[in-house]
Amino acid sequence: MVFLLMACQGNDPNAITLKEVLSSFEEQQLSLKESKVNKDDHIFGMKLNGVRPSGHELDGKMLLIYIYGSSIEREEGLEDWREKTASMDTVSYKVYEVNNVMLFYVYEGEKLKNEIDSKIQNVVNGLSESN
Repeated sequence: MVFLLMACQGNDPNAITLKEVLSSFEEQQLSLKESKVNKDDHIFGMKLNGVRPSGHELDGKMLLIYIYGSSIEREEGLEDWREKTASMDTVSYKVYEVNNVMLFYVYEGEKLKNEIDSKIQNVVNGLSESN
């Protein structure tokens, strides 16, 4: 009986992979540069709901990609973020969500460029349609 219950708790078969996310950015002609996420000196690099992000740079700004096992785990990750940063004064950022993926684009004190926002949204929409 225990085996059956555990077998039913598997990951979402439609889960999006990091490779698919990166390919979608390429399709939108958005060049990502891999960057190291230093969890010690940046709140955006912290583990959320047990997942550490993959760090990238987009247009000179930080882009963090969290890949969860399911959309429920992703939602719990965002809730974890809200709880951990509730009393903090964070720089400007935008969260994008699709299925089991959560993206943080950290643009700090500047205004979010419409072109970048639109292209990231196209990435998210493309990932949504392919799954």
